[in-house]
Amino acid sequence: MKIQLWTVGGATLLGLALLGSSGVSQAQQTTTPPSTTPPATQGDVRKDTQDIRQDRKGIRQDKKDLREDRRERRQDRRELREDRREGASQAELAKDREELRKDNQDIRKDKQDLRKDRRDLHQDRKERRHDRREAQGK
Repeated sequence: MKIQLWTVGGATLLGLALLGSSGVSQAQQTTTPPSTTPPATQGDVRKDTQDIRQDRKGIRQDKKDLREDRRERRQDRRELREDRREGASQAELAKDREELRKDNQDIRKDKQDLRKDRRDLHQDRKERRHDRREAQGK
């Protein structure tokens, strides 16, 4: 009869010791606990759909704001270039640079709003999908 010897060390030995000789944890739970959330209703799905519509509307508005702010930035850059060529005063150039800085801040904020609305849309779609599956599973 051949006997196989196994050498076990370190973390594996600790894991086996914690699991016991059978190799299966006694702490494992075999059944899932019952859900504490009430089942989804058709109203939940309808509300999620409305939320999705609102999110898409917000995304469209954010894109529009972003386009408008980028247009303003292009115009302000153009004005700054023209003022430099014409040799405008330092005060005029400072004013143009300040407008450009403000435009960049507006664009940054619009991008943040757009990202937030896209995250909200993703979350609402996920909730609607979950509610639909729950409603079908009744």
